Amino acid sequence: MHQAQLEPGDRVLIHTDGVTEARTATGQAFGEDQLVDFITRALAAGEPAPEALRRLIHTILDHHDGRLQDDATLVLAEWHPSPRPDPLVAQ
Repeated sequence: MHQAQLEPGDRVLIHTDGVTEARTATGQAFGEDQLVDFITRALAAGEPAPEALRRLIHTILDHHDGRLQDDATLVLAEWHPSPRPDPLVAQ
C-alpha cells in the first residue's frame, strides 16, 4: 500500500501493465521509461491533464499499430480540493 500527501494541482497517473508491456510486431515494448518520459514532458510543457492523456493514448496506439493485445487502462487524476470554509467567517 502506498500513501502520499497530495498538494493542489498534483497529478497521479495509474495504468495497467497492458500499457507498458504490450509489444509491437518486432517485439519492442512501450515500456515504463517511455511512459514516464512522455507524461513528464507533456506536463512540464503545461499541457492540461485531459490533453496530455489524449496525446498519450494516441502515442501508445501508434506504437502498437492501432492494435492492443492486452488491456490498456490509463487514469490521470488531478487534485483540486475545494477550499474549506473559514470557521471565523459568517456563512
